[in-house]
Amino acid sequence: MLGTLRKLTGLIEESCLLVAFWALGLAVFAQFFFRYFLDMPLGWTEELARYLLISVAFLGLPVVTRRGEHIAIDLFVEMLPVTARPWLEGIAELIQLAIVGILAWQAWALAQLSGQQMSAIPLPKSVIYYVVFTGLLLNLAATLLRLADRLRGVSTEVRA
Repeated sequence: MLGTLRKLTGLIEESCLLVAFWALGLAVFAQFFFRYFLDMPLGWTEELARYLLISVAFLGLPVVTRRGEHIAIDLFVEMLPVTARPWLEGIAELIQLAIVGILAWQAWALAQLSGQQMSAIPLPKSVIYYVVFTGLLLNLAATLLRLADRLRGVSTEVRA
């Protein structure tokens, strides 16, 4: 059951990230091409690129979590006995669940409150908050799956 859930969430995470990343690349290329080759800068591409960069960051978060590739300073973890390390890492994942849960709740609340429109794109700003919320929700799922693996005694080393 967890294997199927892991594959499904991984597919969703990486698909969302891939779409956002390619859209960001296309927006930046369009901005460059229209500004420097056609001498007709597009006003909306800069704002779109900014929001897509935010999307890439938050949609990439669950992918990094699932793979266990967060940047970490493990000097103190390495000094612990081997038997104590999984406990410390489990506690870190519980703390991560709490923080990301609070952030997701705040992103949802901001999306509900935001009634402003984007300046150059005819969309509400709440769209970006929903994307952030989605990335954080997927990160919660990835962290829960890692924690479930840890509790079952399955290795949580880097997974592709």
